[in-house]
Amino acid sequence: MKKLLLLLLIVPMSTFAQMTDAQVKALAETGTEDELVLRSSEMIQNNFLYHAGILVDRLLEIKPQSANYNYRKGFIVYTADTDYPTAINHFQKAVIEVKKNYDPYTVKETGTPYDAYYYLAKCYHLDEQLDQAENYYKLFLENSAKKSRLVDLTNLGLEQLVVARREMASPRSAIVKNVGDAVNGPEADYAPVISLDGNSLYFTSRRQWEGVPDGKFRDPMLYDLPEDIFVSFADFDGEWTAPTKLEFCVDSLNEATIGVSADERRIFVYEDRSGGGDIYFSDILDNGRFDQMEKLRYSELNSEYWETHCTMTPDGQYLYFASDRPGGYGGRDIYRLTRLPNGEWSKAQNMGPEINTPYDEDSPFIAVNNKTLYYASNGPESMGGFDVFVTFRDEENNWSQPANMGYPINSTGDDIYYTTTVDGLRGYLSSFRKNGYGEKDIYEIQNDYLGNRPISSLLGQFVMLDGSPLPNDLDVKVKCTNCELEADKMFHPRVKNEGRFFAPLKRCKDYELEFYRGGDLVETKTFVTLCNNENEEIEKVHYLDNYVLDATVADVKTLEILPGSKVIIYEAGTKNELHSFDTDGQAKFPKDLIADNLPGDRIAWDIHIEKDDYIVQTFKLDTVLGVWGTLKLDYLLNKVEVGTDIGAIFDLNPIYFDLNKSDIRPDAAIELDKIVEIMNENPDIKIELGSHTDCRASKSYNTRLSSRRAVSSAEYIKQRISDPSRIYGKGYGESQLVNDCGCEGNVVSDCTEEEHQANRRTEFKIVK
Repeated sequence: MKKLLLLLLIVPMSTFAQMTDAQVKALAETGTEDELVLRSSEMIQNNFLYHAGILVDRLLEIKPQSANYNYRKGFIVYTADTDYPTAINHFQKAVIEVKKNYDPYTVKETGTPYDAYYYLAKCYHLDEQLDQAENYYKLFLENSAKKSRLVDLTNLGLEQLVVARREMASPRSAIVKNVGDAVNGPEADYAPVISLDGNSLYFTSRRQWEGVPDGKFRDPMLYDLPEDIFVSFADFDGEWTAPTKLEFCVDSLNEATIGVSADERRIFVYEDRSGGGDIYFSDILDNGRFDQMEKLRYSELNSEYWETHCTMTPDGQYLYFASDRPGGYGGRDIYRLTRLPNGEWSKAQNMGPEINTPYDEDSPFIAVNNKTLYYASNGPESMGGFDVFVTFRDEENNWSQPANMGYPINSTGDDIYYTTTVDGLRGYLSSFRKNGYGEKDIYEIQNDYLGNRPISSLLGQFVMLDGSPLPNDLDVKVKCTNCELEADKMFHPRVKNEGRFFAPLKRCKDYELEFYRGGDLVETKTFVTLCNNENEEIEKVHYLDNYVLDATVADVKTLEILPGSKVIIYEAGTKNELHSFDTDGQAKFPKDLIADNLPGDRIAWDIHIEKDDYIVQTFKLDTVLGVWGTLKLDYLLNKVEVGTDIGAIFDLNPIYFDLNKSDIRPDAAIELDKIVEIMNENPDIKIELGSHTDCRASKSYNTRLSSRRAVSSAEYIKQRISDPSRIYGKGYGESQLVNDCGCEGNVVSDCTEEEHQANRRTEFKIVK
């Protein structure tokens, strides 16, 4: 969206013939110093700065310390690349030899014009070296001709330094964060437009197209690639996804983002095919792609002059735009159009001297409340370059005195194209700042001192509960049943990535939200917005299809599936039977057991599973269903095998006894009751209950104690099963330690209590 460059030199225009890349590079290799000086001067005069840079680089190889050649290089990198740190290095060498009569066309010229003071001051200004900037601004004013075209800009720079010092001394409580390399790249990325819900980021980029040879379509003056429009979507973690280019972009033309409608069904575009720059639009199609661009046919909008930016209120009643048409207060001014009762647009109304200055105002953005207007200005209240300003409209339609958004939202460089989410607390702008990724980057602004209150918003979503991709035939309509204005009675938001949609809502109103699939109404939800001063976000979800249960029964060791397993599902903690079935040929449960459930429902089951030659087991399921519709479960059964410790399978707690006693304690009874239940569910197995001790007593004592405890425990179980002969107790004392914590003779073991505890155990091994 660059239009003109400030020329380095004011000299009589000579006949100039554009050269190709190959010709320029050949001249740099073979040309004399005289030829390089002459041709580079002509190129700079005609704004062919990329080619001029190639020749000036060669001149600096010849004379690295030349004030004249460093001046040229500094001007090129400052103007064409916005690389002010590099420009400072060259301008510092340039101002060593400043002179009144500067002749750029002769190789004998070793000095630089007084303009070098201005450009060095400007670069220091951009680099936030404010004292240095002030010094060189003043040096320029002291030495330059009073009629120099840079005098006014120098005085403006001095005024802006005052603002910069003021704002930097009292920074706002805002967080400025580069949005990262998912969006920003080595080329220029700028003009962000954030959707009201904050989930879509449209922006302009000069990045290289895939499949297009580098160099093709580059601007021969600055070697810039054409502007194109991209969009990135926020994923569920809030991270920006890889951008995609909008379909209507033409590789040889400049298209830039300037706005998006509240329903995100229309994007407003700057396009320069007419030569002056006009505002176009593109609407979303049913397939989710944007249609070809069309020029906005509002008679008072596009003119023979330069229209750069526009923003429309969510209700479509007002449109604000920037233009350099005659009759304004300066360069570009901000204007407003109002939709008349007959649907036509009013005459363009200049926003007046309270907002517009003798300099440039650009990139207006009207907040959802139609009372907060953000825009950029490079006038005397800026910190330097463009800054973002805000003004508020009162009940009598008067706009407040515009306020600079302050530091660190604004910097001493160009900060422009500010747009916000619906609440105004998160914004995006483009800026050239240190440690960025490219010439311009996009930044996120989080502030807690400015916002639109109170705001009601609808955050909606379609969700496929089976986890499959969403169909492309989804639609929603938001209807206000008691709104007065026709424009407020129906809002048709776009269903975007991952089924999400958004709508700004009126306060204290009744709404109906209609969900459509394939053109058919499938659900209607009603709600009422708040009437108080609190912000609210109303979340509504329509679930497509049903939850699916993906449960499998398999062997714990081999993982071989076990079809034909008998399954009984009880309500947790009861014998209230909910389902009974045999697993299918793939050892699966029926998929539709939870088909009628919704996210947030709690599933609490006791799942009893039987299979021939396997231990009957009961598994507990207690879960809350999430937003994805497949509940995957695997149940692993143990074969009935001699030597298997069923206590380990069922994760029993240790059986504890009081010191030197074998009586069954209440806590031990709880664990033994579990064995009773297991044996009753598995009537064909026979169990040896083995009791073990650690080594810290005599072997004979440990053997007697473990035997008493084993018999006592087995007797407890015998009294509670139908066939007492299926279990017997045996004491092993310290004869089967599971670690090296033995106590031989009078040797005292140095094992820890935890290691001794591992040996004090009760095992329930299958013996038949």
